[in-house]
Amino acid sequence: MPEPVIAPETTPEPAPELAPQKAPETTAATTEPAEVPPPQIAQDKALVAKAENFPDNLQINYKLTGQERGLNYYASGYLKWQANPASSSPRNYEAELRVRAFLIGNRVWRSQGLLTEDGLAPKRYSDSFRGERAAHFDSAKRTISFSGNTPSTSMQSGAQDQVSLFIQMAAAVSAQNFKTGSELNIQTATTRDAVNWRLTYQSDEAIEVKGERIETQKWVCLPRGKFDSRIEMWLSKTHGGLPVRIKITQVSGNFIDMEMSGTEVPGPLAE
Repeated sequence: MPEPVIAPETTPEPAPELAPQKAPETTAATTEPAEVPPPQIAQDKALVAKAENFPDNLQINYKLTGQERGLNYYASGYLKWQANPASSSPRNYEAELRVRAFLIGNRVWRSQGLLTEDGLAPKRYSDSFRGERAAHFDSAKRTISFSGNTPSTSMQSGAQDQVSLFIQMAAAVSAQNFKTGSELNIQTATTRDAVNWRLTYQSDEAIEVKGERIETQKWVCLPRGKFDSRIEMWLSKTHGGLPVRIKITQVSGNFIDMEMSGTEVPGPLAE
């Protein structure tokens, strides 16, 4: 049997880099000012979670399978969540999603910030792979800035990044009694933009991991535009609401599928 193929330079993003869909430019026939686009929808209050709703420090390990240009590849990774004890002030957190692929190396997405009484308040989000790009959250100016020449954007209340979103969703699922069909809206920052993602509670599904049956809530984030990806996450209340499976499908049909292979308890977050 041939060795599994790992596509070079294609280590997948942990969540789609969703960009707002732009309308085609037109030439105005009159001197009237151009129409101002509607503001983004404010974040749903249902996503707000208190500090006690967040999981204890936990690392979920994943086995990863994917397809790129018709070739299958395999990798491993983990999602690690750490926060200072409740007695700490301020209470810092760090969430890290890491993918390890043979011959390619590691790609790391990291969120750092504060765990407040109203949930996560990211301060810095980074994407590291043969270099680093980052987004910075300025709570005083209510802005999110990005690496390079990308313009800053306004920050909505409760804004998250691609990694902190998983943790905030975990706390919300643990705290709330969502019904299937529920829709949540949240501003989510990548290293290029910060637009609103709409997540839908699609169904209840059971996943089997090493013979253990795990009940989950399946949430889906549909593509915003024709080039965006579809992200699916299976959240398990028995694992603090964290995702035991994450699948991302591109419009081309390429995909990555991360399934839990085990868990471990990480050490305390450095002060």
